[in-house]
Order: sequence, then C-alpha cells, then structure tokens
Amino acid sequence: MQVEYKEVESINEFIDAIRLRADIFIIEQGFKPGWEPDEDDKVSKHYISIVDNEIVGAARFREVSSSEFKIERMVTKKELRSKHIGTGLIEFMITDIKKLKPKRIWVRSQVRSQFFYEKVNFTAISKPYDLWGVQHIDMDYNKK
Repeated sequence: MQVEYKEVESINEFIDAIRLRADIFIIEQGFKPGWEPDEDDKVSKHYISIVDNEIVGAARFREVSSSEFKIERMVTKKELRSKHIGTGLIEFMITDIKKLKPKRIWVRSQVRSQFFYEKVNFTAISKPYDLWGVQHIDMDYNKK
C-alpha cells in the first residue's frame, strides 16, 4: 500500500481532514457534536495521510508556548489502523516540528492509544486522568 504524507495545502484537504476527525471522534467514539472542529484549528499546522487519493489519516500540531509543540487530533480510518499509517504520519510531523527547534514535543493521548505513542518514542509523564469522560495521559517525545 502506497501512503503519502503531507501538510494540508487546500481548503478541500482541510475539510476532508475535519470530516475524518468528526467521523472518528464524534460518530465512532461518541464525543459531543460541536467538538470538531475547534478554535485551535486556526492556529495549527494540519497534516494528512493519503491512500489511493483518499485522506485516511489526519493530525495537527500547534505551538502552545515558546518552542513547545503539542500534537493533537490524531486519527486514522478504522479499517486501516495497525497498518503503520499513523506511525508514518507522526514521524513526518515530528520531522517538520524538529525544524522549528522545539524545546518540547508532547501529546495528550487517550489511554487506549498510549502503546501507539510509546512505539513512536513518547513516554508517559502523567498518571491517567478523565477528560471528556475518557481516560487520557500526557506524553513527551524523547528527542533523539
């Protein structure tokens, strides 16, 4: 399977990425409607994974304080999970973030996704906590 990773370049790519996020977070996971998109989309850099001209993964990052970058809203279509599409997307994003000379890269992960982030060199820095009715954990990227 050929996968392309890229920064969002058009409004159509952005809309398709938001649609995928809404499908996963609102329909699949049951978060309240209106949660996607949010105001942080305006100040974030958005990235997508493409297979056969279809957006199958999406994520964003933003600078939350001076040289501190947070990766957010990471999703992959359900039927393509465990195919390393998310791994490729986050590695692609981290390459771009490193160009910005970050002091810190981190993610607020759902606990069920903790193992995924550990595989791409993140380490838990908090105990699990409830956020929107779902257990989350904060994780820092271990710079190489």
